[in-house]
Order: sequence, then C-alpha cells, then structure tokens
Amino acid sequence: MKEKIVGFYEDRKSIVWLMIIFVPLIILVVGSFMAKEIFWDSFLWRYFWAPVVADAEREPVNGISAGYNIVNTIIYGIILVISFFGIIELIRHFDISINKKFVYTLLPWVILGGSLRSLEDAGLFKSPLDKFMITPMIYFVLGFSAVFLMLIGAHLSRIEWDTDKSKYMGLLILTPLPFFYLFLGSFIEPFFISFIVVVLLFLSLTFLIGLIYLDLDEKYLFFTYGTTLLSISLSYNVYIILFRDSANPLEVVIITMLGSILTFLFLGFFWISGRVSLTGFKREYFEIFSRPLNLLICWAHLFDASSTYRGVTAFGYAEKHVLPEFLIEYTGPEILFVVKIVLILVVIYVLDILLEEDFSEDESLRSFLKFVIIVLGTAPAVRNTLRLAMGV
Repeated sequence: MKEKIVGFYEDRKSIVWLMIIFVPLIILVVGSFMAKEIFWDSFLWRYFWAPVVADAEREPVNGISAGYNIVNTIIYGIILVISFFGIIELIRHFDISINKKFVYTLLPWVILGGSLRSLEDAGLFKSPLDKFMITPMIYFVLGFSAVFLMLIGAHLSRIEWDTDKSKYMGLLILTPLPFFYLFLGSFIEPFFISFIVVVLLFLSLTFLIGLIYLDLDEKYLFFTYGTTLLSISLSYNVYIILFRDSANPLEVVIITMLGSILTFLFLGFFWISGRVSLTGFKREYFEIFSRPLNLLICWAHLFDASSTYRGVTAFGYAEKHVLPEFLIEYTGPEILFVVKIVLILVVIYVLDILLEEDFSEDESLRSFLKFVIIVLGTAPAVRNTLRLAMGV
C-alpha cells in the first residue's frame, strides 16, 4: 500500500502540489464571495486578518484582539509543515545542496524578519505595508521572496554564458539598490546615512564573506539580496536605538550576553558530564551538541527565551503565543528557559542520535529541519531584542 501511494505521488508530483496549494485558496476565495458570512466574517477575518489589523493599529478591532489564537496557531502550523516539504521538493529539483553554507546564506533573511517586525513595532511603516510587517505575514512574504530568488539563481547557474558572467552578476546584484529605496520611500522616509551604511555593509558582507569565505556562486543570489535588505533595515534600527530618547541600547548587550552565557553553561554541562563516569553521559554528546548547526539551535532558542524573559520581567510585556502565555501565567517567565532546554534536548537527540541512521541517507532533510528550528528561535529573538532596545 505504501509503495502504491509513493508511486502515485512520484508519477503525479506536480499535480499533487498544485492541488495542495490552489484548491484551498480557490475554496476560500470563492467561498468569501459566495458565502461571505461563513468564509470571511466567521473564519478568515475573525481568526486571521482581524488579529493582524489589531496588531498594526495597536487596539482591538470589533472586539478581536491582536495575537495568536488556537485556530490560527493550528492552521499556521499546518502551512509551515506543507511549506517545509514543498521547499524541500523545489530545492531537490534544482539540485541545491542543503548544508551549513546553505543555512548561513539564509540567515540574513531570518534576521531581516525580526528587524522589520521590530520597525513595525516602532510605527515606521505606513498603511497598507504595515499589515504585511506583522507576524506571520512578514515571514510568508520574506519566505516566498527568498525562495523566488533562490529559483532564479538556480536557473542562472544552468545557463551557459557566452562571456564573463561576473559582469552580468554584478549588474544583477547592484541594480536593485536604488529600486529598494524608491519602493521604501512610498512607505517610510529613507535617509542618506542609511544608504551609506547599506553600501558599506553590502560590500563587506556580500563580497568579502559571501564570495570569498563562502565561495558562493549564482545559485546563492538570494544571499546578496538578503544582505542588502538587512543592511537597510538594520540601519533604521541603529538610528532609532542611538537617537530615540526612550531607547535602551544596553538591552542588546544584556540579552545577547544572557543567551550566550546560558548556551555556554548548557554545553559546559555536557562537556563535564562526559568526563565524569558516574553521570552515564557519553563523551560524544558534547561533540554532537557543539556541531555548528546544533550550536546555532542552542543559542537561537536560549537567546529567544532571554529576550522574552527580559521583556516580561523588566518591561511588563506579555507573551502572545498560546502555549508560552499559558505556561507563564501559571508558572512564571522562568519556565521559558526550561521549555527551551527541553526543546533543544529533544530536537538534537531525535535528529542526531535517535534517527542518525535514518537521516544518514538524506542529510539535506536533516539540515533543512535544523534551519527551520533555528528560524523559530532567531526571528522572534531578534524582534524582541531590537524592540526593547528601541524602547517601543
């Protein structure tokens, strides 16, 4: 039976994915016109769009508050799972290797999401762009943008150039800079210092790190665009942190150090335990948890817990996610560190120890799983930290 299902999928892969993507969209769009009260008023508006509008306007809309609810949390989770496997299929189709380099080149997009989200908190964006800077809309927009650029880059890598392709790649990379500013100028006020910062960071990050250290080719076009957008976004963050009266610049240092110290202590526990025979821990556990991607998982989620803890305890912020909000309410914000440590232990144990043999034949799947887990920790951590530092 399993073989028949797999065979059916492999033979009709394109049709299956088109149905997965477009059938629900068609049903929701047609339903919103034909039965507006059921599909739009009682479902899409109530559970999805109204919380986004409420978040952008900083007040409830028709009695609906900002934040997550059980319905949209479940649906967003399903969309995340479907998107994960869909992107995996695209990456395999275009023969893009998912390894440490791949994850590193996508990190600018992850940080960009947190940076832009914090700028929306600061009220920098005008309507209607502000609605698309709200979580999770911003991550849908950035995710689709990164995948689109990835596919363009993969296509370019297959072209046989008649002349030196570096000239064309240079134009393709540098041309978007003024267009980014023209677009952003409709929603925010670009300032000259931002352009200088962008050029400097762009040249250093893209060319020095990207082209020399990581040895990137045209398949990694998304990295250059990601660093460009991130440079623009961070320049606004830095400007607000330095010149806003209510800013708390030290929060960047405090939260980053707290997350880093906890990561160091966490890894130190495995290092010491591996050398004390009475604990029963194996020495290779430290090696497993200190692998680059696993280390990023540890740091990202302890960084996230640190930023949320500081926001709740020092500034009176409230958690919006359903489960963390419930846990904080009944146990206190310290529970966040316990939850994150348990999450880290479970994820790394399952991926690198329990299912080691299963993933040995598909290392790309494991690496991309780790990337998604890194995103879920890094993006909110960056947003929370920058928001606290900007004093908004």
